Amino acid sequence: MSNTVEMAPIQSNFLDLYRSATIIQAFEDGVVHGTLQTEAYARAVFECASELYPVSERDIEEAVLARVARRELIDGERKFEVILTARALTADIAGAAVLRDQVAYLLECMERPGLTLGIIPVGTLLRAHWGFSIINGVRVEIDQYGGPLTVTDPGEVGRFRTSFERLRRTAVYGDDARALISTLV
Repeated sequence: MSNTVEMAPIQSNFLDLYRSATIIQAFEDGVVHGTLQTEAYARAVFECASELYPVSERDIEEAVLARVARRELIDGERKFEVILTARALTADIAGAAVLRDQVAYLLECMERPGLTLGIIPVGTLLRAHWGFSIINGVRVEIDQYGGPLTVTDPGEVGRFRTSFERLRRTAVYGDDARALISTLV
């Protein structure tokens, strides 16, 4: 099968990349960022890939394990700044119970050292509609089902950093973010 994608190695590579990073800045518009996903939510995300690429159950399970292992990296040794849209928090990809648990988990994560979580409210004009992560300010990863797209050209990375700064200014943080997330639980 020429369209076969193995997601587990991709997720393992992301885990290794994040382990070696000191600063991760991430934006997601459509789903919760992978580092903040519950196991059930991550599984649903990977199962969606089966509509595009042939994937095995074993690959999905291994990808889920690698993805949820990233959560342990939010330990204060690295700085994570994640910006999500309210739309990402309400995208029902796995049913109400999984989404409710996912949103509750985000509230728990907000207490972890090294994590800053911003939420862009509904009705905010966006100029980015794709997820990306900036690693140490010098590398951009765009996570796709078929494999990541890596950007290292300084000029292009700079454009993503500018975009992230613009998104940061539209997000709410702290108690305002908690209040917005709490309305979704």
